[in-house]
Amino acid sequence: MAASPRPYSRRTLAANLIVALVAAATSACEPPVSHDTAIGQWIWSPADSALFADAARSIPNLVPTVWIGTIRASSDGKVQSQLALSPRVSGRSSAGVVVRFDDGFSSVWAVQTDSAVANAVGAALGDMLVAAQRSGVAVSEVQLDYDCPERLLRRWSAVIAMLSRGALAGRSVWITSLISHVRHAEYGDLFRANVAGHILQVFDTGDRMSVPYARRIERLVSRHRMPFRLGVGAFERRLANGQTTDHQAWFEAAHVMRGSRWFRGVWVFPGNVSWAHLLETVK
Repeated sequence: MAASPRPYSRRTLAANLIVALVAAATSACEPPVSHDTAIGQWIWSPADSALFADAARSIPNLVPTVWIGTIRASSDGKVQSQLALSPRVSGRSSAGVVVRFDDGFSSVWAVQTDSAVANAVGAALGDMLVAAQRSGVAVSEVQLDYDCPERLLRRWSAVIAMLSRGALAGRSVWITSLISHVRHAEYGDLFRANVAGHILQVFDTGDRMSVPYARRIERLVSRHRMPFRLGVGAFERRLANGQTTDHQAWFEAAHVMRGSRWFRGVWVFPGNVSWAHLLETVK
């Protein structure tokens, strides 16, 4: 037989009411978030363009994202830039574009202020976007691909904030992130207000995929209350220690990430490898 229910005390009722009010207030403070997701592919070469066309046959609305340029630093710490591909290589009337910040770019922080970096980067981005627009292809979003050193995240966020009011004003901007970045409790607060979201890259990082690990990452990234995509690699490479990467295993992590209200899809770096079949189970 079921036990008779025990009456709640006034203290218990009050405590439950406080919990309910706090939960309601927290929910009210968070804007409703759409669960719309997308699948995209980075295009860094004509070969990638062919792989995109192949994948698009089986993946509806696949989003091309073309590498249009690189930003780096000179030996004396000045910002330099170089154009790469035209968005026309996507074969589409609309495409996302990605700008790569090479590893040497980080030297600029030692010799320039945040505002000086933002001004120089903004000028470089402006030139690249003008060139992209002249191609006749509409730019649907801009991705900034920078493996920012952890110690510089706050300064990078300051530059992003200035770019969002300047060269990138009015554009949908995504930044790349690493697992080490989202381990910082302040990551979401640093970037949330000035970007559409971030793309969490899990290839060429040394992280090995497992479902329990993917679940920990999902909880980690969701706590930032910021839209994110999963950036995966289809290629494998031989490492210096004789082992081989396990990039393709990370496609399965999309199953886990879909449990987050902040998940917005998967972006693929093909690396000369056909990849559409790797997403068949997670579409």
